[in-house]
Amino acid sequence: MNRARKFGWPAGVGSACTILVLALSFGLTGCTVWGAKNPPTVKSMTGAQDHEHVFWSQVKARHWRKVTAMLATNVVYSAGGKILSRDQIVPYLQAENVRDYILTGTQVKPSGPDMTLTYHLQISSPGGPTRSFTAISVWQQVGGGWILILHTEQPAAS
Repeated sequence: MNRARKFGWPAGVGSACTILVLALSFGLTGCTVWGAKNPPTVKSMTGAQDHEHVFWSQVKARHWRKVTAMLATNVVYSAGGKILSRDQIVPYLQAENVRDYILTGTQVKPSGPDMTLTYHLQISSPGGPTRSFTAISVWQQVGGGWILILHTEQPAAS
């Protein structure tokens, strides 16, 4: 005898309930099968956008040695209407006192061993308004890693 008829349910309800229970079971276990996605690190980066996120997360965390390690010796960094040398970049970023950042609209254009990123950058600092920039960064592959060789940011048009 059909289980649906046994309980007085219309035909097909028993199998529909079984499918629903299975779907919910798989949905709930899917949340625990894979661990939480961790933010990218220098060793786990796969895309150009990851490099930029790690750079800004190191700035936000004030890990200045790690920031410096991501810079080419001949890096060109243009910000605040100035061209900064490698030795001037960290003091400039320290003075910016970045509390948080947001990267949006990222476009990646590979070119041989280089990756050019264009994106919108929002930086917030304690006690100040959020500032928006249009930015370009160029990352170059060196050995097994990547270094920043150029960064420029201009205030975004309102």
